[in-house]
Amino acid sequence: MRYYETIYIVNPNLENEVLDKTMVEIGKELEKTKSKLINHRVWGKKRLAYPIEKQKYGSFILIQFEGGDQSKMVDFDTWMKLNNSVLRHMIVGLDNKPDMYVEEPKMEPGVDEETTSIERTSEPVEDGKNNNDLPTEGTIEPAPDDEDVDEKKENTEQKIVVKEAE
Repeated sequence: MRYYETIYIVNPNLENEVLDKTMVEIGKELEKTKSKLINHRVWGKKRLAYPIEKQKYGSFILIQFEGGDQSKMVDFDTWMKLNNSVLRHMIVGLDNKPDMYVEEPKMEPGVDEETTSIERTSEPVEDGKNNNDLPTEGTIEPAPDDEDVDEKKENTEQKIVVKEAE
C-alpha cells in the first residue's frame, strides 16, 4: 500500500473550535477517497517565508494516511485547493509506513519532577561527600580577600593615570 503525508496551512487567527471543525471536515473528505488516517495533528503556528493572503503566520497541520482510490485522490487535491480555510497544502508520497503519533502529557507548571524534595535522595559522591553538601543555586559566595580588592583598585588607578598622561 502507498502512504502519503499532507501538510496544510490554515489561517492562524482561527479559534480552536473552528480549527477543530476544519480538521474534521478535511478528515471526512479524505475518508471519501477510501484512505485510512494514521495521524492528523496540529504542528503549530509558524512564521511563513512570504505572506500568503496577507498573512505573515500560519497554523501548520499534518496528516499522514494510507492511500485509497487514486482517482479520488485527484478530487481530494482539487477540493483542498478550493477550500477557503486552507491557505496552502502539499501532498507527498512516503517510502515507509509512518509511526503513530502519541501526544506527550503536559507537565503542570511550577512542578519539576527532578527537584521535588520528597523524591530527591542524596547519593555519595566520589570524594565521600553527599550531594546535599554541595552548594546549590542561589547560595552566597564569601567576599573576596581584601588583598584582591586592593590590587583591582590599584590597576584601575594606573589605567586612569596613563590615560591622563596621553
